[in-house]
Amino acid sequence: MDGDDSMRPARGRWGVAALVLLGAALWLVDRSREPDGRRLPSSRQGAPQEAPREAASRHRASEPPAPAAGAELAAAAIDLPVVGPSPDDRHDGPAHPHPVTPRHLEMQHENGLIALLNDAMSARDGARMRELVREYRRTHPGDPSRLQDGYEIIAGCLEAPGEDSRTAAEGYYAEHRASTVRRFVRTICLEGG
Repeated sequence: MDGDDSMRPARGRWGVAALVLLGAALWLVDRSREPDGRRLPSSRQGAPQEAPREAASRHRASEPPAPAAGAELAAAAIDLPVVGPSPDDRHDGPAHPHPVTPRHLEMQHENGLIALLNDAMSARDGARMRELVREYRRTHPGDPSRLQDGYEIIAGCLEAPGEDSRTAAEGYYAEHRASTVRRFVRTICLEGG
C-alpha cells in the first residue's frame, strides 16, 4: 500500500464539490436569460451594451462632466413628466419615477468629478488631481464632508512627499473620521502606498 490510497476520498470530495459549483454556475447563467434564450438587459441601465472602444474612449476622457447648469440637459430632464407607481398612471413614453431637479443634476456632476479624482489618484497624477480639485471647489463650494481638502492633501503627498504633506495628512486623518477619502489619505500619505 502506498500513500495514494489515503488521498482518494479527499480527491473525490473535491471533485464532487467542483461539479456542484460548476452546476450552480451554469444554473445561474441560464437563469439570467429570457425564456427565448436572449440575455436580459444590464440591471444598471436597461440599455444595450456599448461598444468596448466607445466605452474606453469615454472612460479615458480627462474632462469633467458637463456642469449641472447645462441648459439643454436640465431642460430635457426637467421637462419629462413624472410618473407614479400606480397602475392608473400613464406609462407611455419617456418619464421619470421622481422629479429630476437642478439639485439632482448638481449631485450627478459632483459624483462625476469625484470619479475623475479617483481615477487621477489611481494613476498617481497629483497635478491632474489639483486641477480637478480647483474645478470641484469652483462648482461645488459647499463641501460639508471636506472631500476637497482630502483630495488636495493626497495630491500634495503625490507631488511633494515629505514632512509637510505628512503633517497635513495626519491632521486630516485625525480630524475627519467619517470622510470617505480618509482611507486613501492613510494609504497614500501615511503608509506610502
